[in-house]
Amino acid sequence: MRSHPPTFTPIAFLLLLMLGANQTKIAVASPSLSIVKINHPVSFAENLTTLGKEIAATGDVDIALQLFDRAVQMAETIEDKSSKINTLSDIAIKLAQVGQTEKAKQLFDRAVQLTKQRDENFTLYEQEPALRDVAIKVAQAGLIEKALQLTKTISSNYRQAEALNAIASILAEKGQLEPAKKILSEALQKARGITGDYVYESNGSCGNDKFDILAKIAGNLSLLSQFKQALQVAQSVTGCSSANGESTEDYQTMAYLGILAHLANAEQVKQTWASAQTIKNNIEKAEVWSAIAVKLTAMNETNLALSVAAKISQQIPSITKIDSGSAMRELGVKEKALGDIAIKLAEVGEFDAAKQVAQMIRELTPEESAANQDFNSTDRPSIKSLIWVEIAHQLAKAKQVDMALQIAKTIQDREGKALAIIAIAEQLQQTGYPSPADKFFSQNLQLPPIPQDNNFSANQSIIRIVRALANAGYIERGLQIANAINDSSSKEEALTDIAYQLTEIGQVDRGLKIANTLTFPGFKERAFSKIASKYVELGQLEPALQAAKNLSDNTKDEILANIADAFAKLGQTEQALQVSQTIASQEIKTSAIANIAARLIQIRG
Repeated sequence: MRSHPPTFTPIAFLLLLMLGANQTKIAVASPSLSIVKINHPVSFAENLTTLGKEIAATGDVDIALQLFDRAVQMAETIEDKSSKINTLSDIAIKLAQVGQTEKAKQLFDRAVQLTKQRDENFTLYEQEPALRDVAIKVAQAGLIEKALQLTKTISSNYRQAEALNAIASILAEKGQLEPAKKILSEALQKARGITGDYVYESNGSCGNDKFDILAKIAGNLSLLSQFKQALQVAQSVTGCSSANGESTEDYQTMAYLGILAHLANAEQVKQTWASAQTIKNNIEKAEVWSAIAVKLTAMNETNLALSVAAKISQQIPSITKIDSGSAMRELGVKEKALGDIAIKLAEVGEFDAAKQVAQMIRELTPEESAANQDFNSTDRPSIKSLIWVEIAHQLAKAKQVDMALQIAKTIQDREGKALAIIAIAEQLQQTGYPSPADKFFSQNLQLPPIPQDNNFSANQSIIRIVRALANAGYIERGLQIANAINDSSSKEEALTDIAYQLTEIGQVDRGLKIANTLTFPGFKERAFSKIASKYVELGQLEPALQAAKNLSDNTKDEILANIADAFAKLGQTEQALQVSQTIASQEIKTSAIANIAARLIQIRG
């Protein structure tokens, strides 16, 4: 009697293919769930026969554990040691999340072992950050005591402080506030004990590692209701500037913004304002003071917000000439700070106050603009014009259309005025009156002339108007203008914006139709990346795969990993594995397979 070839489940068959034809040592789950070791070379056919019978007899959970093993094997082949350590740690987190705690611990131990193996490509400079990252990931896996023990093996106070600060955040997110406070206190002690060469300034960059970690700790102190100590830490740090002034690290800004993010009490915001008035650097002063005023506005403290805006206007100089790297960085910082306050006031309906702050913004004169022309090649509308656009938008939203139109008509540059008219029309459309909105357009929208050449600044102005039209829902008008652009690159940029917005609002097939007309790689990539991601979001995975074919490897791999995960969520493990096999990046492929394994356990375990 003729024998029949063995049969396998689709999952088992695909797993066998992943395991490879020439493995000399393969672990197989037997029907009794014991582990069988095959220690002699076997042919591909024998692999299929032996492994297929064993895997077919097991449940999905056992297959999932073998997939985890395969992911670990793949991670071990990654050449870059830092990437290998990160990937192994990520797999360990997934194992812990599905209840495989002991396996997770073993894998973390392997990652730690790798951090101790220095070579010419993995020196002490890479070793300490790698150990810090493993400690943080151990905490993310819920193994707090193990994470704390590992942190103690880190030699530098700086890296220890980073790890402890992160662990405190993890505990705080889980509601374990008292342990988090204790660990954060230790992080602060370590940070204050940082000594040595942790400060650097060069033409290209600058940094102060001690202030960097102290600024981050300040935010966490606020999160854990240790407000006064948070302010003390914020006052103890300062920013740094590179030797040529073109680059800075704004540590006080980072500290104060971190504190503000967790404040829900107006009195504490007022105390933060009192503290922040000691800031010396003008850029940091503008950014922090503005954030405080925005926070006060949200808390109905309008008068104090106006007072803060007045101080920004009076005490921070406006930069009118770029003659240094620092001047280039400061240009527009004060104006943006005031603009953010004006917009927030308009959003909460304080229109008179918003207009008052907008009037504080100083615009460059034509002569000043000409003097700085080499540094401003796009000729965008001024910050002040854009602030008036947003105030008009908010007025229209509040159904004060006549007032909004009055403001729009006062805007001097044509692009800014067009943007304001579009913003008003958008609100008319959203209130259910598209016909008046169309009439409003015909009566008020005056576009800048479309250039007949490749004038970059003029074309960018038209592109921004097309983008605003698309975002406001006026797709046909945007398409009409985009197709009238003469410069091919500018036209495709505008069409990309329309395809992107169509995809955003769910008209993916129409966005795809436009994307297929694009020829410039960068624009095509942006459009298809958005389309593929949207298809995944909508659960349309086959179209997502088709769209992903138009992407380069770097972008494609992340999309493919998301598609594989989406298949796995649906329990379609075979398809998930097939997609994961097409991922080019070893790290991303490994992570995708581990994700599939975790999904299998979550669904079947």
